[in-house]
Amino acid sequence: MHLAWLYLFMAQYQREKKKYYYMLKNGRFDKVDGEPKTWDLAKFVKEELTANETVRKNLELTIALRNKIEHRYEEAITVATAGYSQSLLLNYEERLTTVFGNDESLGSELRFPIFVGTLTKEGARGLAAMKSQLSKKMRDFLINFETGINASVIQDYRYEFRVHLVPKIGSKSEADLAVTFVRQEDLSPAQRDTLSNLGNDATVIIREQVRNIVSENLLKPTAVAQAVEVRISYKFQVKHVTRIWQTMKLRPPGNDEYPERTIQDYCIYDRPHRDYLYTEAFVEFAVTHAQNADDFRKLTGFEAELKVAE
Repeated sequence: MHLAWLYLFMAQYQREKKKYYYMLKNGRFDKVDGEPKTWDLAKFVKEELTANETVRKNLELTIALRNKIEHRYEEAITVATAGYSQSLLLNYEERLTTVFGNDESLGSELRFPIFVGTLTKEGARGLAAMKSQLSKKMRDFLINFETGINASVIQDYRYEFRVHLVPKIGSKSEADLAVTFVRQEDLSPAQRDTLSNLGNDATVIIREQVRNIVSENLLKPTAVAQAVEVRISYKFQVKHVTRIWQTMKLRPPGNDEYPERTIQDYCIYDRPHRDYLYTEAFVEFAVTHAQNADDFRKLTGFEAELKVAE
């Protein structure tokens, strides 16, 4: 994975025609065997990612781990660092597809690794016992590395991927996957609380929270405008709907690479029709915040215009 990350950065720099060589103080290339010395992964990380960025912290940790591997404790290290390694892979996939497009995704090549032993209490105890065999040197290293790192970074799945396994329920379709990934940010507050209360020893299987792309009970912009206008004193048009989703960043702009990444309480991507639909919650929000002229202007950016009495 470290080589993969290194080559990814190199490929990005080559495409952007940017240099990635170490230079001497005199302005000449630092050379090895007559060839310019290229940056190592740690140098790319420092140049490309900000100091407190979660992905950078994960990379810095795994680079350090690679340099401290003790083969006597290989199995214990594997168990203790599995979450960091999984994040390393997921972060790589995210950057790879962001920089070079979805055609380069590894999704069809890699499968999600799971410690099957944790599906039983006996297996979980076995892994816990194995982890306890980790050398003091390695335990101290992990503790010292995370000292001073913001708690929000340590708890971020991009730093350490901790898995809860929850058996899938409900009817099964032909397109159903045995294991699917749900983004933490897509969970409701109640769902997050439920997962956080499962505890570190809980047995889990990830259940996909499928993004809603069906049209039932959803409205097109014109219908939204009409539904809002009949409940307020002012004219409300599609341009007002547009300004609201732009200001609140409820959906990506047109031709975005990830059109389905919406704030689903208010807006849903309709994949079959390649457009966006809005929820009743969006209508309620607009009505609530457009009851007087000042609020209307704050919400839409336009001056309120009274409706003509019929």
